[in-house]
Amino acid sequence: MNFFSTFSSEEACERYLMKMRWPDGMPCLRCGGKEFYPRLKDRRAYQCRSCRFFNRPTAGTIFHRTRTSLQHWFVALFLCSFDKRGLSALLLSEQLGVRYENAWAMLQRVRHAMAKRDKQYKLSGYVEMDEMFVGAPTEAKKRGRGTEKTPVLVAVSYVQGKDDEEYMGFAKMRSVKTIDAPTVILFAKDLIELGSTVRTDGLSVFPSLEEHGFIHDRNPVKKRKAHVVLPHVHTYISNLKAFVQGTHHGLDETHLQQYLDEFCYRFNRRRHRHEMFDRLLLACLEKEETPLSALTG
Repeated sequence: MNFFSTFSSEEACERYLMKMRWPDGMPCLRCGGKEFYPRLKDRRAYQCRSCRFFNRPTAGTIFHRTRTSLQHWFVALFLCSFDKRGLSALLLSEQLGVRYENAWAMLQRVRHAMAKRDKQYKLSGYVEMDEMFVGAPTEAKKRGRGTEKTPVLVAVSYVQGKDDEEYMGFAKMRSVKTIDAPTVILFAKDLIELGSTVRTDGLSVFPSLEEHGFIHDRNPVKKRKAHVVLPHVHTYISNLKAFVQGTHHGLDETHLQQYLDEFCYRFNRRRHRHEMFDRLLLACLEKEETPLSALTG
């Protein structure tokens, strides 16, 4: 109720967006001045009193040139932020009263912003790494390694506490074509700090990690359960599968990475849920304009 009372109008949403983007006041994008004529009535623009340039507070963000109101966008961000299970385009279209195609494009733009935000840091310290497979099972085909489903590399950092207790930290995922040594090395170098200790199940593609600046903690599964050898990454994979099946009822490989990015973003901020709306709004304000071709390609 606080959310809807705060953002009760389009003007309130626009003022909040401007305050979040420019805490010290919006500057003219051409001359840097901060004196503007009153907002134009027919479009979201403010004319600078010094150089007469028309400034648009949404320029360079995912909200620019959108025909969807900021109120609808803010509700979408609110729903994405506070539902840890995620949000499907079908449900969002019903909640907002917009076409499914519009809801899908909105969510894809938000996921692009999430991905860009999470690319700003790498995992470090102690990390578990494993793979999973996403997609509908092929009839009469095998499951797991060797399946026709899409392979996904998963890495989860953890912190060693007192009494040998370990606590999950942050996570990274990448959809790949195949699980082999070059792919694993590229994934590790891109997303994990050099010198980190990487715990794996001893799959043959992992030992080469030692040759590329990582400490390899090799733990072959053998007769043990995989979730015992790699408890953190398997807990994470279990939660991801619930997200894929429960919210989206399965995913194909076309836009799989965007959904993985969304799940990572929300998981990595699970201890800051009360700040999620503002954090997600900032991520959307820092994201460059995303054309529809980039979403559907």
